[in-house]
Amino acid sequence: MSHADRTYLVTAAAGGIGGELVALLLQDGARVMACDISGKRLAALQERVGEAASRLAVLKVDVAGEQGALQAGQVAVERFGQVHGLANIAGGIAGIGEDIIDRPLDRITGDEFEQTVRLNLHSAFFMTRALVPHFRTHRYGKVVNVASLAAFGNFDHMGNAGYDAAKAAVVGLTHTLCRSLGPDGIRINVVAPGSVYTERVKASFSPEFIEMQRRRIPLREHVGPLDVAKALAFFLAPGSDAISGEVIRASGGLR
Repeated sequence: MSHADRTYLVTAAAGGIGGELVALLLQDGARVMACDISGKRLAALQERVGEAASRLAVLKVDVAGEQGALQAGQVAVERFGQVHGLANIAGGIAGIGEDIIDRPLDRITGDEFEQTVRLNLHSAFFMTRALVPHFRTHRYGKVVNVASLAAFGNFDHMGNAGYDAAKAAVVGLTHTLCRSLGPDGIRINVVAPGSVYTERVKASFSPEFIEMQRRRIPLREHVGPLDVAKALAFFLAPGSDAISGEVIRASGGLR
């Protein structure tokens, strides 16, 4: 499934999952607009991709706000012309750590809840809305969102009430937009990983917690950023154009 001669916008592009996706897309001949809130991480991403950096544009921006999302979409179109797809990776839990996971409802502050919803739901909503007019013009566009198994509320040690609700909303947004945007040639899907062991996550949890998570995965192997990136790349590729409104669980068999 080739991405050659296509252009994509990726949010949280300099993080663990985003960095792997950008590298995959560039290796396959795509052009990428990489958006992230960290200029330092974006510089490291440019260095990582080497010669492929000629097909990479970077933008330090907060896409969880309406103006930042509009800016990202506008810069991508001005830089590359047609944008074929959007990967909404921005998200996560503010202040992630073992004390956040399974935090009781009465200990989740209003600020924590609002920040978690902003990171996960607002970013996907505003970025998608920013690019819909462009996609409509071309009668084509692909959006892939990132949710989590936490969205389905089936497990302890996965999130908390705020995070689970935000990720469930991302799945609901995906299903709604599948129906409303489909007639315009816009496909929208979602990848729902289990616990993804990025370097940041490894540093935030004890070895005992990480091993406990591994033992409950049917394949007995942790899902890594590259595993999730491959699922995202599948939904962005033209070979999956007949698929919209679907959820892939990138979780090693955990459901």
